[in-house]
Amino acid sequence: MFFIRLLVPRIKYYSLFRLKSTEINLIDELNRIKTKDLMKIFNEEQIENFHQLKRTLGGKFHSLEQFKNESKLQIDFNKFFDYLLLLKNRNDNQQHRIHIEPRLTSNIVADIESVCSLDYTSSHINWSIVKTTNDKNKFQVKQWNTIKVDLDKKYHFIKTFDQLSNGLSTIPLKDANVLLVEEATYRYSNIKLATYISQLQQIRAIFNTLLHCRTLSKRPIYHISGRDIALHFGLFIGNEQSSAEFFLTNLIFNNTENNQMILLDIDHQLKINFHRTTKGQREPMAQCLLRALAFLQCIAVIEHKSIICPGYSAVLHVHTAAVEVQLKKLITLIDRKTGERTQEHPRFIKQDQ
Repeated sequence: MFFIRLLVPRIKYYSLFRLKSTEINLIDELNRIKTKDLMKIFNEEQIENFHQLKRTLGGKFHSLEQFKNESKLQIDFNKFFDYLLLLKNRNDNQQHRIHIEPRLTSNIVADIESVCSLDYTSSHINWSIVKTTNDKNKFQVKQWNTIKVDLDKKYHFIKTFDQLSNGLSTIPLKDANVLLVEEATYRYSNIKLATYISQLQQIRAIFNTLLHCRTLSKRPIYHISGRDIALHFGLFIGNEQSSAEFFLTNLIFNNTENNQMILLDIDHQLKINFHRTTKGQREPMAQCLLRALAFLQCIAVIEHKSIICPGYSAVLHVHTAAVEVQLKKLITLIDRKTGERTQEHPRFIKQDQ
């Protein structure tokens, strides 16, 4: 009789998922290379030309050939690409952490399957509800919208509180396990904006207070760093942050299997609604959705450290042979002591179950 033993090692997953093709790895590294790394191989003029070319192409290179053909840099490209590989190996060993408060633990994330990301900008409340799937790289966008809140131009606490409360009451907050907002940080050098920023801070403070008092929803609330999200998705060009709208539009409408670290299952009507939204509102909506995606990616990283789920890698021992396999589906959960089936098609199981 053959004895089959399944060993499930504790495998560490990074939130920046590795791609198989070497060329795609280089493109990925080319798009997220930092100025301090460019300074080690380029002079100031070459660095400026590099950033200018990237801006001209919409903030992203799509192929190495495009970079070589469009670039005016007088460099040894083979040497530069070797340097990118060295950077990639270094970055693969460094996990960029996204700051989230309160701290996520394996016990907490086990119960999180969906998140509602919310924000208030320019007289609008933006929200997106995103859900996890059996594929750790794929996420289902359930809702994604914006509503206008007609606040009085002259700030008044009670009226603002009531108007924001009425606006939030129309959003199905209970459809998500947790709520997500961005950490409130304002650092503007232009003193002329001080009055507006002060008022916006006050409105956002009321907005967050409404969420935290749990009168509308008894869901836990998490705060996430907007800068960390921009770094996570490679939205910085030098020291400047590029458009989240452009990044997300490219992800949604130009989704190709060779250029993805995330897959989106999104209804066609939601795409149309986003496309028809006024230009000034698309950027906040895009940032709202990226917050939800980054949060769920962090959930996936923590989950894969402590639980077994579809997509998990394991080593299957059959007699004297050992084969690396990937779990596609969990059929049933069986009690070790009684041998009885306790749960059909579980989403995950803990490693000690």
